[in-house]
Amino acid sequence: MTHLELDSVTKVFGDPEKDGVVAVNDLHIDVPDGEFLVLLGPSGCGKTTTLRMIGGLEDPTEGEVRFDGTVVNDVKARNRDVAMVFQDFALYPHMTVRENLGFGLKREDNGMSDDEIDSRVTDVAEMLEIEELLNNKPSQLSGGQKQRVALGRAIIREPRMFLFDEPLANLDAKLRKTMRTEIDELQSEVGITSAYVTHNQEEAMTIADKIAVLNNGQLQQLGTPDQVFNEPSNLFVAQFVGSPDMNLFDGTLSDAGDAYRVDMDTTTFDIPKALVEGEITADEVLVGFRPQDLYQVRNRATDGPEFDTEVRVVEPVGTEAIVHGTSFLGDVTAKIGTFHDLEPNDQMTLTIAPEHVYLFDANTEKLLKGRLVSERSENEASADSVEA
Repeated sequence: MTHLELDSVTKVFGDPEKDGVVAVNDLHIDVPDGEFLVLLGPSGCGKTTTLRMIGGLEDPTEGEVRFDGTVVNDVKARNRDVAMVFQDFALYPHMTVRENLGFGLKREDNGMSDDEIDSRVTDVAEMLEIEELLNNKPSQLSGGQKQRVALGRAIIREPRMFLFDEPLANLDAKLRKTMRTEIDELQSEVGITSAYVTHNQEEAMTIADKIAVLNNGQLQQLGTPDQVFNEPSNLFVAQFVGSPDMNLFDGTLSDAGDAYRVDMDTTTFDIPKALVEGEITADEVLVGFRPQDLYQVRNRATDGPEFDTEVRVVEPVGTEAIVHGTSFLGDVTAKIGTFHDLEPNDQMTLTIAPEHVYLFDANTEKLLKGRLVSERSENEASADSVEA
């Protein structure tokens, strides 16, 4: 296992003194031994460039990449003992699965005999449940089988670090879910420090120990999946993490004794100060509602803002539906369970619990209040305690 550190890492393509393009800017990331880091962000945010600097395929313009406290900036990729898995699998088409798996071991000067290599190949194939495919060539494999072989080729070397560059991008939706679960289980089993690049926030939330959210080459937040979802550092993180997208509305904030009063057009509600860490001094705010936190007044306890909504579209997704509507606040998206009697042009009234409301400074876009997941106080009605 390896302790990975990125200390003030910057990467500029071109001349830094002239018209160079800053791909990564002053990045600080600390990944303890055995942790699974996901680099998350939109296209062009610098996540793949960061991964390539960790692997030694790109040199930092400034800063240090450290493995277990040792600077590896000048260590060539082949000497860093990292294994990379790419989205295109990169298998040798003329070799069998057995030969693909054992190729790296045969190239290394590790003193292993052919029998020892073959034994290692068999063990890894059994781990990945591809032992029946050892004599097949890549052209005879499905996408998921090819991905397993690519993973096996990385695992068999027992490297100090795994690097994954969108390894599931070429798989269909069902297979993506299966493979990401297998990658997560595999990483936990072998306990090797790993960095994984994706733009898919669902992937990031399900497999990461820590998520580094990047935008325009800068680190926006480094935290656990719960932290980046419930306590996003700023508006960008809040909007990028979570599906469907967060509802955002303009509001003004004022002091109301033991609470902060939020005014949004024709609705006003209070957020108890006990739900907020520190003092809020901003007057102009952006108010955020996650779609899954909204519920219908006629079915639930009400203790937050209420707003009438005209249904435009109902999108069933199993036992729930994503409902798009229009209210006096603007367009609203809610994810609700009681949707079977809803049709376009119907009216419904939505509300949200104060502890689930997000507040952002309208000027700086910094988080002022996140989504609390702790239990409500005893004197407050729980939304789930009222029968539908």
